[in-house]
Amino acid sequence: MTQISMVKNLLKESFKVLDGMPLYIGIEEREMADYDQNNWKDKINTLNDFAIQNKLNRISALINRSSEHYLVLSQMLINFGFEKYASKVEVFRDLNDINKNKKGYDWKSLSDYKISEDEFKKIWEKCMYGSENSPTSLTMDEHLNSVKNEIGENWTKSCNVIYLEDKPIGISIPHIECGTVDKGRLFYFGILPEERGKGHSVSIHYQSMNLLKQMGATYYIGITHETNKKMQKVFIKNGCSIKAETESYYKYISN
Repeated sequence: MTQISMVKNLLKESFKVLDGMPLYIGIEEREMADYDQNNWKDKINTLNDFAIQNKLNRISALINRSSEHYLVLSQMLINFGFEKYASKVEVFRDLNDINKNKKGYDWKSLSDYKISEDEFKKIWEKCMYGSENSPTSLTMDEHLNSVKNEIGENWTKSCNVIYLEDKPIGISIPHIECGTVDKGRLFYFGILPEERGKGHSVSIHYQSMNLLKQMGATYYIGITHETNKKMQKVFIKNGCSIKAETESYYKYISN
């Protein structure tokens, strides 16, 4: 059994493990988490040791604010050197009734070889500018490496730039979550600053869910920062319902 498999097995009763190696490892609290305070101290210690041994940059943790363990687990993470990053809203959408609804947009993925990685990173970085989400500390190379690690060998098919009349509008990175066969996620979704407020977000987000359906997803889980009210409105307009309110924490490792 590999080291990462051992960590996943150790945490499986309460947390899903996201493998972002060699940059990071992440944990997300499960809906029906099994929790024991003393055991969790040992598990977080093991996770921390794993990150140090493998010279990772950081550990991320996502916990549910409605969980009965929330206050204790939050304080435990802080005691272990984690810092709160952002409060988030998680939504759910059944994809059964999603249809194409193209509306003239042209999608180009990295797998089409019509756009380079450098061009994609530049457009992605512009989409982040002025966002209502909390600012990131990662470089664009680190963001793209995270995509490669989490999505796997088909990552280029997921990295899309959306155009309207040959003009870039935004990007969308739909994928089936690793370890599942039908859970659709968007690694990132964003609109260029100069194209915001023109009604693109709702249509392109809807098309992103349609693409997830074509990939085999039966449902979509979306997430945005609590401060991003505009994205929350997009979720609502596209028939998503609030599933959970979460909180994310980061711990940066000194190597």
